[in-house]
Amino acid sequence: MELCEILKYDRSLYPGKAVFYYKTPDCDFVPLQASVARIRGQKVGITEGYNADSTPKNLAPQDLAYANPVIVEECYVPPNISELYCRFSLRVKANSLAPSGCSNVDVFNTLSALATKFKELGGYQELAKRYCKNILLGTWLWRNQYAGATSVTVVTSNGNSYVVDDIREITWGSRWPNEASEALNALTDEFLFALTNPCVFWHADITAKLDVAFCQEVFPSQVLITERQDGLPTKQFAKVKCIDGTEAVSFNSVKIGAAIQSIDDWWHSESDKRLRVHEYGADGQIGIAHRQPESESDFYSYFMSADHYLTRLEQINRKSTVAEMPESLTYLFAVLIKGGMFQQKQARRVKKKQEA
Repeated sequence: MELCEILKYDRSLYPGKAVFYYKTPDCDFVPLQASVARIRGQKVGITEGYNADSTPKNLAPQDLAYANPVIVEECYVPPNISELYCRFSLRVKANSLAPSGCSNVDVFNTLSALATKFKELGGYQELAKRYCKNILLGTWLWRNQYAGATSVTVVTSNGNSYVVDDIREITWGSRWPNEASEALNALTDEFLFALTNPCVFWHADITAKLDVAFCQEVFPSQVLITERQDGLPTKQFAKVKCIDGTEAVSFNSVKIGAAIQSIDDWWHSESDKRLRVHEYGADGQIGIAHRQPESESDFYSYFMSADHYLTRLEQINRKSTVAEMPESLTYLFAVLIKGGMFQQKQARRVKKKQEA
């Protein structure tokens, strides 16, 4: 199957911003706020003492002892607060069942038929379970999940509530206690139904309660500062303005979505980490892409084989288990759930044909 000039998928997961707050005897929602700190920044970088060729600079003994004043934002739990909350909402839509825009009817029909067959054979089940695992594990708390006892509560639009009392007791690959396992399975069923039924409007309200230490540091999302301005912090946190004008520190929706979609451990047979779903298997921790085009393990290599996958699935007995589903195809649909533009410009396609 060839890519066409217009080919796009709307994303299927719509997380909101995650807001940090705490409770007092007088109020159930007090926004956690950042404060501005003016500190003496030390000269500790290698460029302070060495030239570009790694030779030492000609410096006086005092030159590296001077400090530069720096303005940053910081965030700590207020005194006498022992429990901190972080809450966001998540909507799920069945947008991966067909392209939202496609300039080739044959391509549209192939992709739609592939999604239908993938759904019939239970392929979405594995994806739904992985997303729900990340939700219940509190992966979306990022650095804040390594705190005291933390519980996660999910309330769905169906009126159901699922709770994991302490996320420290479970890991991605461990055997979950019965209550946590039951919550995961039930939440997966709801998530799966929303992910595969276009007429369903489903959302969930997710809240984490963290037991925190005295004045513990909190790590919200940071704002990307492209230009420094005098008098303003060089490090700033993402915030949400409340109706009373106060601002609560938060995670932006992209960071929440990245955590939920950190499910790709199919990139290698002996993989030791789950990557955020990405067309080329980008690994931000070490700055490389694990799914290189020459290895034919990237999204586009699989995507252009959609017609072959469809033929393969049509040969599978409907009673087959999900375990027989090709991992490459499950990864392909994870990217489609993420959404994006997958078209190829006409000029490039013509050039490839001429070269061939």
